[in-house]
Amino acid sequence: METFPSNDHGFVKKDKESVNDMYHSGFIGSKKPHILMITNHGIHQWNVIPGLRDTGGQNVFVNQFSEAIASFGFRVTILNRGGYRHPVTGEWQRGYRYRNSDMRIYYLEDGLDEFVRKEDMAERIPFLLEALRKWLDEDSIPVDLIVSHYWDAALLGIKLNESLEKPVKHIWVPHSLGAIKKRNVDPSEWKGLRIDERIETEKRIIDRLDGIASTSGLIGRSLQEDYGYRGPEIFLPPCVDVKRYYPHEVSRDSEVWKYLEEKTGKSIEELERVNIVTEISRTDTTKGKDILIKAFAETVGRVGNTLLVVAIDENRKELADELKSLITSLNIGDNVVPVGSIWNLLPDLYAISDVYCTPAIQEGFGMSAEEAAATGIPIIASDRVPFVTEYLLGRERRDIQIGTMPTDRITIGEGAVVVGSGDIRGFAYAIELLLKDEELRTKLGEKAYSLTIPYFTWEKVVKDFLNTVGVMR
Repeated sequence: METFPSNDHGFVKKDKESVNDMYHSGFIGSKKPHILMITNHGIHQWNVIPGLRDTGGQNVFVNQFSEAIASFGFRVTILNRGGYRHPVTGEWQRGYRYRNSDMRIYYLEDGLDEFVRKEDMAERIPFLLEALRKWLDEDSIPVDLIVSHYWDAALLGIKLNESLEKPVKHIWVPHSLGAIKKRNVDPSEWKGLRIDERIETEKRIIDRLDGIASTSGLIGRSLQEDYGYRGPEIFLPPCVDVKRYYPHEVSRDSEVWKYLEEKTGKSIEELERVNIVTEISRTDTTKGKDILIKAFAETVGRVGNTLLVVAIDENRKELADELKSLITSLNIGDNVVPVGSIWNLLPDLYAISDVYCTPAIQEGFGMSAEEAAATGIPIIASDRVPFVTEYLLGRERRDIQIGTMPTDRITIGEGAVVVGSGDIRGFAYAIELLLKDEELRTKLGEKAYSLTIPYFTWEKVVKDFLNTVGVMR
């Protein structure tokens, strides 16, 4: 038995087959236009487990984007590579997973029963194409629009269109680009990440698409400057589920307090008096968690009663062990709460946090910062987080010099503080500043909310997207 969403977005216990049977006939018999949503790599499911290999913000985006599209009168099939056992549950990633009669996941099997990292996905495309063509023939539902996510999904969608007698309009959502990643990671990592191959693939596919949707201004500029893209401009940023993330008081019976009580040994009364700094993202070197931990260690003695809640996923054992060893070596174990997948607790965790901090050295957009901002929490971010640098900083900004070098500065904007990527001292200064200055912290939190809502809501953005690509009902 597994937890499945019900129609009102609560959760009910049902057998998979009964759920699939319940909704399959409704999906097949529907006359609604059908959108094929390809998110090929990673481990896609309705209850996303952020932190699993190649699994995180893009998967959340695809689910929320699909739900918003369905609300406008469409059917959506999300395609994901399957055929192997789930690393947590041990369950085979096969067949359908229905959310309701308008939304479903289908796992394509390519004959290889093991996980394949996104960098190596090109070799699997011919086999996935064969499985996709066979499934489409058996499914017998026309496809009205293809939306692909990341380069590997775009390549699969292009190959599918080339095999069809009548191609389908195909919009690509990159989420990130190889050229951006190449600038942001150490050259010693380029070969292992196959970055040059990725860039060449991205350059080849651009002219074989009907449009590209940028999730941030950074990606839009890179498409033009690095890839020479001159096609239609479509803006499709990650958005906020306003029913889930919004400013609110957290009651004492919330599960988040119980969770932190167990993790820290502190009572709820004690936790209510603690300054909480939060960071939630997948466990990856690009997220800069080591930078945050080192910066936080500098503030502990100066700020006082402070707690860092940071996502460290045990499934990424090598990096998780490094981060935990760092925490121990800095002697801040009593002040740091490493957390795994706590998706259900996030709205309340953000609401009880004083600051959200993301020191990522590479970020396609910054979904977790966006969710925290929608909860009314001030943000501290590196200058590599587009959501913060392009939107939360706002127009009124001031620099604070914190050292003798020109780069030794932080920028205080309208709804966030931005620090140079990798600047441990800068992050420590920003954390201490916001934790000590309640008036500034409150002001930034309120403005972070108003700069996020209602502009980054799915209803508004998806309506504009559907109109732009010409499929609005």
